[in-house]
Amino acid sequence: MIEKESLIDKRVLFLSPKFFSYEIMLKNKLESMGAEVLFFDERPSNTTLGKSLLRINRKLMEPLVKKYYEKIIKEISGQQFDYILICQAEATPLFFLDFLDKHYQDSHKVLYLWDSVKNKINTVEKAPFFDQVYSFDIQDCEKYDWKFRPLFFDSSYEEIKRNKGTKLDLFFVGTVHSDRYLILEKIKKIFSQRNKVVYFYYYIPSKLMFFYYKYIKRIIPGAKLSDFNYHSLDRTTLQAKLENAQVVIDIQHPLQTGLTMRTIEMLGASKKIITTNQDIIHYDFYNPLNVCVIDRNDVVIPDSFLSSPYQQVDESIYCRYSIKYFLEELLGIEQKEGSYYR
Repeated sequence: MIEKESLIDKRVLFLSPKFFSYEIMLKNKLESMGAEVLFFDERPSNTTLGKSLLRINRKLMEPLVKKYYEKIIKEISGQQFDYILICQAEATPLFFLDFLDKHYQDSHKVLYLWDSVKNKINTVEKAPFFDQVYSFDIQDCEKYDWKFRPLFFDSSYEEIKRNKGTKLDLFFVGTVHSDRYLILEKIKKIFSQRNKVVYFYYYIPSKLMFFYYKYIKRIIPGAKLSDFNYHSLDRTTLQAKLENAQVVIDIQHPLQTGLTMRTIEMLGASKKIITTNQDIIHYDFYNPLNVCVIDRNDVVIPDSFLSSPYQQVDESIYCRYSIKYFLEELLGIEQKEGSYYR
């Protein structure tokens, strides 16, 4: 179904890392809005080793990156695009951006960043190749004069909002990192002591990583191999669990200030959230009855937060976080008045 005529007959070149199917959601939404989309994975490799080398030692990946992007150039040469949208650009080489700059001067080029600059390398030097740079990190936006744009939720979370269940008091699904496991275990203990029903799905990419986290990084002390899952939870099961959850946990990386995807998705699903992200109090949708902000080192969850009902967010604020408006804003189709951050 075509949702917005402004993208009919428009062509979009879209590059994004494959990340929990978010790139598929964005591509599908662009197409439902009328666009013809040519998509490429922004990374030449999605193996654990390949992704790690991009961050640890890019020189080892340079031959593969060069070959991969030369292939993309060959495929898109001669084609025309109204918009070029790239997410992250972590692997995207400068020679490819230079090619786009020279051969697609009339295309509107947009970069979106869903990670903080301090967690990525070589991001700032790529910004000048774009007409507009958006980031989910307010501090990066203020420092580099980029536009602030939080993440989005897709329509499946609006369905969860309409079909609420009550079987789970607390829900968490996510990858183990930093101090996340230690904080989650504290929260689990608090809820268990209150006889609450909890569902935790701890994910680690491999058993090798388990031993690395336990004995080298020492971030999962006392944990057993059987405490973790080594394959990600399928989307159908994830959303069924979410539908029945009263409260969802979000423990962001200590170096990250922008709101995680999980936080915005819970806004879409109208779920209460417990989070370590202190910055959330500045967002337009923040309500202390819906959001419990905790100290990473001193976890306190008031009984009143658990017993009070969810307060619906104003519709004019809610809709701005939808995937449809997210894309409209990035492509410059629509800009509503008001700030996400106060």
